[in-house]
Amino acid sequence: MSGGVPVKQIEFRGGTGSGAPPPVDAARRAFRERFGRIPEGVAFAPGRVNLIGEHVDYCALPVLPAALSHGVALAFAARRDERVRCLTTAPGFDDVDFTLGETPPAAGFGRYLAAGAAGVDAGHWTPASRAGFDGAIASDLPVAAGLSSSSAVVIAGALALLALRGRLAPGETLPREDAMRLALDLAEAEHGVAIQGGAMDQSVCLGAAPGHALHIAFERPRWTPVPVDSSRFRFLAAYSGQQADKGGAAGATFDERVRQAQEALRLAREFLPHADSYPALVANHPLPALLAEAGRLPAPLAGRFRHVISEAGRTAAAAKHLEGRDATALGETLDASHESLRRDYGVSTRELDELVEAAREAGALGARLTGAGLGGSVVILAPPGRTDAIRAHLTERYYLPRGIAAPRGTHLLDATPSGPAALY
Repeated sequence: MSGGVPVKQIEFRGGTGSGAPPPVDAARRAFRERFGRIPEGVAFAPGRVNLIGEHVDYCALPVLPAALSHGVALAFAARRDERVRCLTTAPGFDDVDFTLGETPPAAGFGRYLAAGAAGVDAGHWTPASRAGFDGAIASDLPVAAGLSSSSAVVIAGALALLALRGRLAPGETLPREDAMRLALDLAEAEHGVAIQGGAMDQSVCLGAAPGHALHIAFERPRWTPVPVDSSRFRFLAAYSGQQADKGGAAGATFDERVRQAQEALRLAREFLPHADSYPALVANHPLPALLAEAGRLPAPLAGRFRHVISEAGRTAAAAKHLEGRDATALGETLDASHESLRRDYGVSTRELDELVEAAREAGALGARLTGAGLGGSVVILAPPGRTDAIRAHLTERYYLPRGIAAPRGTHLLDATPSGPAALY
């Protein structure tokens, strides 16, 4: 795999907490309290906000996410057997205790730790060892909020194992090609415990660059950082309070959309040349012609097809808007994406629509659901100097009526593009 601008995929940092994200020290404390010893290290994996390119990574079309400064920290220390014992400071979750290589836990965060281990093993990243670990997780991401908290657990678990098994040491980084391969291995492993998504979350978590979105191409894997000028672009991630649980109805609907997108492509082969893949379609046909042909598909597949091909065009346009520092055009593109996800793909909800509308009322340049939808969060593009006013309006208009008096930090997150997964 090659291509893209060289960036540091995994960064290892030493120290005892200075400059570390808050969950790192919280995970250390929880580990000491539970296991009575000091952890050997802490893996931190960021959440992500997808600026645009929704429900197209599993169609092998490019996406444009950015890493958040918020994320998941896993403090860990090696065991002499193959067990993984881990707790989380998040309320409502039981501790997990399972054996590596056996059937993963059916529910809870343990299945994501098991997926991280499976991805590491599948990629032959380590010597033939199944030594486990004791661990403690802390996070400042809302759970099931469409900000990739589950994939962050997968990656944190994988980094812990890579460190414990001697594949990586402090100060080392994975070469870009290895990091890209690891992202694909972990995405495939996550299919065994969760939704049948693409590799967007794993890729941006491992390939992010501070101050940049990451344009991720999948057909010929390529990671290209796109600068985000903070004087022109300010992003917020706003959690609707409506969970998008991958293990429940939202996950089932997501997997249905994956099947529908592929079925639409299969039927399109009957009347469109170059329809072996969505990238081939987009590369060989003008977008207006593809949109005109979409009407030949039965409902709801016509809408699914329209969204996928039009979102490909919006993603390419959004990258150009960022590079050209055109915030107005980017906002209009975000708005068009949300409308397509609502109308053609059927993954918005009343809560997400109300949150998007409230953001626009407050003067946002654009807003759209981010992540899978079906609950979760929206991403908001704010004019410079207007973020506090937008936060205040959302609090008054959306959160207070729902009994959420202090959403900042729990439901309203700064979404300044941040760096990749790290080992402390």
